[in-house]
Amino acid sequence: MSWSISIFSIFLLIFIGVAAYRIALEESQEVIDRQMQEMAEFLDKNSLSLRLSTYDPNAHYDETDVFIDIIKHDQLNPLSQHYNYILPYSSTPYFTKKKTTRGELRIYIYPANDKQIQISQLIKVRRHLAKELAFNMLIPYIFFMPFAIYSMYLLIRHHLRKLTELRTTFSERDYNDLSEIQIENLPIEIRPAIDELNYLFKRIEQAKIQQQVFIANAAHELRTPLTALKLQTSLLLKTPQDSQIYDENLSDLSLSLKRMTHLVDQLMSLAHQEVHQDEPLRLLNLVAHIRLCVGQLLANARKKDIELQVNIEDDLEEISILATTNSLHSILINLIDNAIKYSPQQGQVIILLSQDTNAVYVDIHDNGPGISEQEYDHVLERFVRLEHTQQQAIGSGLGLSIVQSALDSVDAKMQFKPSQLLGGLCVHLTFKHSL
Repeated sequence: MSWSISIFSIFLLIFIGVAAYRIALEESQEVIDRQMQEMAEFLDKNSLSLRLSTYDPNAHYDETDVFIDIIKHDQLNPLSQHYNYILPYSSTPYFTKKKTTRGELRIYIYPANDKQIQISQLIKVRRHLAKELAFNMLIPYIFFMPFAIYSMYLLIRHHLRKLTELRTTFSERDYNDLSEIQIENLPIEIRPAIDELNYLFKRIEQAKIQQQVFIANAAHELRTPLTALKLQTSLLLKTPQDSQIYDENLSDLSLSLKRMTHLVDQLMSLAHQEVHQDEPLRLLNLVAHIRLCVGQLLANARKKDIELQVNIEDDLEEISILATTNSLHSILINLIDNAIKYSPQQGQVIILLSQDTNAVYVDIHDNGPGISEQEYDHVLERFVRLEHTQQQAIGSGLGLSIVQSALDSVDAKMQFKPSQLLGGLCVHLTFKHSL
């Protein structure tokens, strides 16, 4: 930072020097031009005799030196042809610049009665004067700049001492330590970054805890059916195959395998949702995907003789939403499958679709036991199953967690409420409209 300030100061010095030179040159031009005008008027009033100026190339000329030429009108043309610094006759006064044998000149022409007064000055004299003025203007800046840079260096070093402390804190911290960084009197410019870093640590710690809980719960949920499988296999090996107990143990083993398969499938689905959360959203025909998911679950509905209805008005056939295929299928299949599993034999499941200018809505109604309002948030937790529904169907307690993860990935929402149509549960989904 100190080097940056030093380099910036040098560039600033150059810029100020150029600006000061240009200002000094412009100001000196105006002053000296005015003096040349006044000098010509004075010479005219005092009727000075005719004269030609002389030039010494070895002499040193300053801003007070000018060349004065007073020439009769009839001598101007032959003299201007012989001396290129002599200008032709003009009826009006004017200033001009001209490159001559004497060098580049600033010339003022002033016509008198029978003669012409010409006052000229070397341009390099004016430039030299402007350089001197600009340098004099910059002397204070040049003198104080090293002290200013050094003072700035000390000031920056003083204020950034906390960065050294911060670096030491990071270098000594264990990689598992996600506690809040506490350093007093940090510069106000750095405090927001540290606050954001502490917030990031907090989120990482929460995610770490959730991951640990999830792994512990998954291990527990997997251990239970594995233990049952081991015991049932041992019993089968000890039981005669032609006995009734053998058939019962074989049936229990098959049910345990189904539970294990379902749990593994749900764990894989949940992991898939979390990995693909950043997948870009696309326009999907909602009606087509609802019918596709319903078609995959018709066999489950027929096993329980459940009437599965999809009520969609004709003007909603082409309705589209922003989602991904995997997320939309996870949402619909899990919710419709839950409605089928928890509905009684010969029950009913109805799927309704509606929309307004802001969103598209899907309502899934069933006539199962429903969920009390106090348990709405509880059922979204992983590995949670309600006591009064555990005996109705095989489950892992992950279905609604998978749905919630998929809804988050497409920025959709889910709400539970009592079904006014069938008396069971209504799951109300809200998707972003494609318009």
